[in-house]
Amino acid sequence: MKNKKIVVLSLLALVIIFIVASIMYKNNQSSDLKNITANNGSALVRDHSISFGENKNNIVVVEFLDPQCESCAAFHPVVKAVYKEYSEEIKLVIRYLDNHKNSKFTIEILESARLQNKYNEVLEVIYKTQNIWAKHNNEKPELLWKFLEEIDGLNIAEIKNNMNNESISKIIQIDRKDAQSLNVRGTPTIFVNGKKLDVLSYRKFIDLVESELYK
Repeated sequence: MKNKKIVVLSLLALVIIFIVASIMYKNNQSSDLKNITANNGSALVRDHSISFGENKNNIVVVEFLDPQCESCAAFHPVVKAVYKEYSEEIKLVIRYLDNHKNSKFTIEILESARLQNKYNEVLEVIYKTQNIWAKHNNEKPELLWKFLEEIDGLNIAEIKNNMNNESISKIIQIDRKDAQSLNVRGTPTIFVNGKKLDVLSYRKFIDLVESELYK
């Protein structure tokens, strides 16, 4: 009986130690993230980055994305919904992290389309057709040229001429370097005023924006 009590007490002690250790680890992670974002504020937003929104409440939402990333395509409707709801209050900044074989190619197309004020339209097509042109083990990025023909007013020849511009390569390089300094490895990764969105969900995204809006 005495041995049984000792075992039970030992197990309880281990559980308590585990809980305390978990809390300390989480707090340390949060502290590390705060230090990272505080020391790398300029790494979140660059002058070259495309942005949207009136930002009346000085709330900056930064999304690191990869046009070939399946999770980015899946989460894109959530980003659009949040932006639609708070477009007056926030500024949405787009950054890149080219983690896939044809990511650079698609980013070059996007940045070239930006010169024609067709950035959002092109991003929509890239995501909508991603399961075709970026199909696993059978990637055919050249199919994008056909898909992009559906966009009214888009000059595809002009995009092809501009997409190899050295300035676009520099944007990709700077964004990757900034992502590394912020400990961003995967996409989509989202920050709201420097605070990382830990769970990719509409509710959590809204909660984080509103925590900054109403603090």
